[in-house]
Amino acid sequence: MRLLFKIFVAVAITFASLCAKAGVVVESSCDSVAIWIGEQTQIHISVACDAGQQISFPLFSDTIVDKLEIIPPILTDTQYIDHKKKMSVTRSYTVTAFDSAFFYIPPFEVDVDGKPYQADNGLSLVVYMFDVDTLHSDQFFGPKGIMEQPLQWQDVKSATFYLLIFAAVAVIAIFLFISWKNDKPIIRIIKVEPQKPAHEVALAEIERIRTEQLAHGEDSKRYYTELTDAIRQYMNGRFGFNATEMTSDEIISHLKEIDDKDSLSELNELFSTADLVKFAKMKPLLGENDRNLLTAIEFVKGTMNTEEPEKEPEEKEIVVEQKRSKEARAILLAGVILLAAASCFTLYMLLKEIYYLFF
Repeated sequence: MRLLFKIFVAVAITFASLCAKAGVVVESSCDSVAIWIGEQTQIHISVACDAGQQISFPLFSDTIVDKLEIIPPILTDTQYIDHKKKMSVTRSYTVTAFDSAFFYIPPFEVDVDGKPYQADNGLSLVVYMFDVDTLHSDQFFGPKGIMEQPLQWQDVKSATFYLLIFAAVAVIAIFLFISWKNDKPIIRIIKVEPQKPAHEVALAEIERIRTEQLAHGEDSKRYYTELTDAIRQYMNGRFGFNATEMTSDEIISHLKEIDDKDSLSELNELFSTADLVKFAKMKPLLGENDRNLLTAIEFVKGTMNTEEPEKEPEEKEIVVEQKRSKEARAILLAGVILLAAASCFTLYMLLKEIYYLFF
């Protein structure tokens, strides 16, 4: 009975172990069965198990077996299947050999949740040597020397960019530093154009009103506003009183004190019509508009200064010297410091590019 019990326990343990291992599958493969010496191929270890299980692949230092070298990197790929209930993890090793030989790789052993699982198969790899013509040894040549690569634009583009930036920033920084150091005053040249006679300005404005046909337009208010403004500006320059701030009656009264002429009655009629148009919205006749335009022209020509100047006024230039303020000097100094820092940075980048280019 004891013997039967022991047999039963052993069978149960074996069955439980097989059931536990049934969910884990370890496979190994090699991309090539034969390679030339120095050629590379890949060896893969694949593990299929339940998702979430911990897998520990075998650890290799630099060879899988003696003289079969591993070339980094070692890649690991994980794929989930069956609605992420299962997963397949593959680790790939790139290997090569520099001796002709036949390599046998025993089955790999992988730990899953601390339990060992072994692949069902081992791998084999044959490494062939090239045929060497030993009869013509004079045709064997040593390694060639290093060829010097000619410089191209792509190689010097960055260095050229930093060189131009450094030159520009350095020039501006030097200029600002000299300006700050010398503290020379700011010299401004102001050109003063000669003032045209008042009657020329007035006649030119009246001529503009005439050429624009404002007298024959529908906007009578604009026409009389611009016409009377031209006459008021003329009076400001010709007679020296502020006609632009006076009423029409005040202008006529002031003109009578200066020069009593028959033309003032017509000018008074022009201002009266203008007031009625602007404030009472009167609609004047077209002939009346033309007559008032002629009245304005005759008034300007009749009252303009007939004394011709001895010579035409020349354009004047005024030179103004202004000393820089403390704030301006502080701004100059700050600009010099910032540009100096920028030039140092660009110089560092330039030297760095030159070092990488030639060393």
